Amino acid sequence: MTEPPLHEACEFALDVAERAARISRKVIGRPHFERKADNSPVTETDRRIQRMILDAIAARFPAHACLGEEHLDDAPKLPTPGEAEFCWVVDPLDGTRNFTHGFPTICTSIALMRGDHPLVGVVYEHAGGWHCSAIAGEGTRCNGRDTLVSQQPPGSDTLIAVPSGRNQPILPTIQTWFQKYVLRNVGSTALHMAYVASGAVDAAVCYECKLWDIAAGTLLIREAGGRVTDWTGQPRSTPDPKDHVGEDLPFFAAAPAVFDQLLSEMTS
Repeated sequence: MTEPPLHEACEFALDVAERAARISRKVIGRPHFERKADNSPVTETDRRIQRMILDAIAARFPAHACLGEEHLDDAPKLPTPGEAEFCWVVDPLDGTRNFTHGFPTICTSIALMRGDHPLVGVVYEHAGGWHCSAIAGEGTRCNGRDTLVSQQPPGSDTLIAVPSGRNQPILPTIQTWFQKYVLRNVGSTALHMAYVASGAVDAAVCYECKLWDIAAGTLLIREAGGRVTDWTGQPRSTPDPKDHVGEDLPFFAAAPAVFDQLLSEMTS
């Protein structure tokens, strides 16, 4: 199959992500939610956004597959990831727990992948429209401007995005980091990665994340000059969507200026 024009694909992803934000902004207060098998919440807005994105893919790229976080009984007919050369990997609403509380920090994450290689990545924050996008080999842009990861060396102002520790004990290293650095958790893995790519955050660590959480963010960070690895420092691969079975893909992501010191503290 001929590779789709990647600039066109990126503009498409930005457009549908902005449409996703318009959908969520119409929801006032705390929406009703259900529990999925893993006990995580899901709302009708999650499903509505994913349905909108799938419909858009079916209309624009009908030969492409899509791997989305949510299960939809009424999803449009698309090839499976095993049948298609290209696959869109979608988290329609990352930060659903925030959303169910009326906490406005949520985003949509969209990546176009060919095998295990992200070609396009978009993370779009809903409340204010802040967004990052990347095309493989062409760098990363935030709000339409070229961006790079932070260039600041490690110090007391180093900002690290960390997990909440709700489902797994906080790593001893992260407990130590509370005394040395500035730690943040906004409740969205995709936004944590986009913040690293933009230079707003120096590093990010995550325990529990799936392919749809990291596919776009991995491309954003690498195209902005950062590194994404596992906890031992080995490059974090993004599995081919046809092989993804829902396994967690823990990662460490950082700007080169802080990478070696933070990794050594994680592995010591």
